[in-house]
Amino acid sequence: MVSDTEYLKMAEDTFKEAVSIARSEDGWKVEKEDKANNVLVECKKNAKGKKIYRCKATINMPAKLLVDAIKDTDKITTWNYTLTEARVLKKLSDTVVISYQITTDAAGGMVSARDFIYLSQVGYEGENFIMGGKSVEFEDGPKSSKIVRAINGPGCQMVAPCPGDPNSCTFMWLMDCEYKGMMLQSILDIALPIAQTSFVECIKKLGAKLKADGKF
Repeated sequence: MVSDTEYLKMAEDTFKEAVSIARSEDGWKVEKEDKANNVLVECKKNAKGKKIYRCKATINMPAKLLVDAIKDTDKITTWNYTLTEARVLKKLSDTVVISYQITTDAAGGMVSARDFIYLSQVGYEGENFIMGGKSVEFEDGPKSSKIVRAINGPGCQMVAPCPGDPNSCTFMWLMDCEYKGMMLQSILDIALPIAQTSFVECIKKLGAKLKADGKF
């Protein structure tokens, strides 16, 4: 059984590794681009030869409001429609938690729902918010024979204020996901970038709602 101390060390190491990969410059190729909506998805192969994805987008929402929404795991399904369930399983410190999430079916039903147990750490570098993490084994976590468990390698989400525009921010998501199950690579190549752009759409809709509600 993994101790809390071991999880905390794992979270810190994963956080650093994910940030380093997300900020790397070499090897990225454009996978999908929507210039009208300021969304870009890039991909490259990691050290194990597996495809990983980096999504960048400009969001019409103050950085703090987006950060507050991303950090609130237990309420994330109220606006993030790519998940049907999300909840904290264990809080290890003020910045590190283990959570459980179930995805919706993806790619027009070609990909069935997946679940995963995720160890994450949040922090700031200057004004930039970062949540980094990866999948872990957790003895007290939910077990379902009906849902295939996906495995997330080191990944992160970053939110940074847009200089000169307090009502906008930039969002970046590094995703390294192994969907498991009997999945054709050609379907995964479609599904993973769609997962990222679908999440960005959810963020943009949240921003529009918060603006309509007078939050900024």
